[in-house]
Amino acid sequence: MHSTTPHDEHWPPVGAGLWTRWWGYLARWLLFGVVIGVFAPVVDGPEPWWQRKLYQVAVQALFGLACAVVFTLAENTWNRARVQWKSWAIVVGTWLLVQVVYATGMALVG
Repeated sequence: MHSTTPHDEHWPPVGAGLWTRWWGYLARWLLFGVVIGVFAPVVDGPEPWWQRKLYQVAVQALFGLACAVVFTLAENTWNRARVQWKSWAIVVGTWLLVQVVYATGMALVG
């Protein structure tokens, strides 16, 4: 890597401002959501098993998308220096916030 390069090899210059590094964050959070959806137990219902599993994975992918948006904005607002403990605190806070909003929304809807 040359000293004139403004980024390291792991983070290509994608996005700017509040959306800096959004692509890497999106990929990780979507992967997290899909993996959780794939390995979560399937709830009983009248639909075929594969249909319930597909719905479950889709919902968890949306959860990952919401986490990616919240995390990207929080990380680029409060942790521009990329301090590791702050990043992990933001990861946990993001997961908790989106989980609470999701659970509250599900309780209100039905």
